[in-house]
Amino acid sequence: MDGQPVKHFLDIVPLKATDAKTIYSALVEFMKDKNIQISKLVGMGFDGAATFSGKHNGVQSLLKKISPHALFVHCHCHLLQLACVQAANATSGIKHVYITLTTLWKFFHYSPKRAESLKAVQQVLDLPELKVVKPSDTRWLSHERCVKAVKASYSAIVTALNNIYEQTHAPEALGISKALCRPSTLVAIYLLDYVLPQVAKLSRALQTERIDLTAITPLVDATLNTLDDAMLPAANWVLELMDAKNEIEEVTDITLTTESIATFQGQVAEPFIRMLKANISSRFISQDIVSSFGIFDPKKVPAADSSDFQLLAHYGAELPAKTAGGDEYTKEALISRETREEWKTFRSYLSKKPKGNLHLQLKELTTSDLVKFFQTLAPWQTYVYLSLSTASVERSFSKMKLIETRIRNRIGQSQLSYLMKIAMETPETLSSTQLNDIITVWNKKPRRIAV
Repeated sequence: MDGQPVKHFLDIVPLKATDAKTIYSALVEFMKDKNIQISKLVGMGFDGAATFSGKHNGVQSLLKKISPHALFVHCHCHLLQLACVQAANATSGIKHVYITLTTLWKFFHYSPKRAESLKAVQQVLDLPELKVVKPSDTRWLSHERCVKAVKASYSAIVTALNNIYEQTHAPEALGISKALCRPSTLVAIYLLDYVLPQVAKLSRALQTERIDLTAITPLVDATLNTLDDAMLPAANWVLELMDAKNEIEEVTDITLTTESIATFQGQVAEPFIRMLKANISSRFISQDIVSSFGIFDPKKVPAADSSDFQLLAHYGAELPAKTAGGDEYTKEALISRETREEWKTFRSYLSKKPKGNLHLQLKELTTSDLVKFFQTLAPWQTYVYLSLSTASVERSFSKMKLIETRIRNRIGQSQLSYLMKIAMETPETLSSTQLNDIITVWNKKPRRIAV
């Protein structure tokens, strides 16, 4: 709409099975019912599950048979989460901390009485009344929120666990308390409280609807450089930990020394951060979609004809390395003369444009008469609408969890669909006229509760 992408929640599609062919068939049938032309599909975003992302038999590969030029985007936020989880699992000192945090969450989450005990201690110690967040491998930013809450209420959590053990002799309380009071666990919490927010900033940037694709690589580089700071002997998280040393020693038997922290940095922190950086680099630095869009960046438009060959990446050409006769493909064989000539003209146009935001440049191309002039490059107008993450889909899952809970779990398919449409499509604020219309419709049927 007016050159801007618009997202809508359409419906919930029930599935008889969860294999790629069943999902594909359900999607095709649904789009036909909604009169959506699949041949006009230009992009699709999924997480990394093989059922969706499989190159040969995944949903995306099946959809490409109908719309060959549709681009598949592996959700960048999922990629970032996978990088963090794999780095943690490969570092035993961090992996054990995540296991402890998960056990801690279960201990308080499934017992309102224990949760109230923690709340009471937080009030006595004049600490923020924070709940322990579930650290989930598939839930973006959940580890960051969990670590932040545990660090902020560390003394209250340890005190509450000790009180519960004294009153009930629950072995879980004693076990979790001992795990939290290990020096390695505490130091790891402070390390993670520095590292995870840096990664979370990148994740939130990737969720932005209007992100400039050429800005992704600099954002990733900036994040990697910031992570290097965590390995310094006098890193911010180390200084913060030493400042809190006296307070920590009042509620635990932990004795922190400069030597023990330096040992942790060498044995746990540095391997974890190196692994995290390597995982992020391998997933982001050479992203084809990001690097391909860079050719349209006025700041990087080359003057040489060597850039012609990069057009292949944009059109998603998957050609064999050699011809049927065994010869190497040449640029002239791969790209038509019309395309090459038009690209030279278009490149000249881009080189004279102000060095501004790439997304704005592509939006201008989408909404102006330039599309009529550059016929061969016209399909690129659709790529303005590509999204690098499935954030909007994840938000719909969050809405559905609020609607269909463990207690309210007998909602029918049609009713759930209607409630989801209301939750996803209704504006955040309603006018008085809209509210009156809703009340009027509600009151058309006899109700036990008057409105």
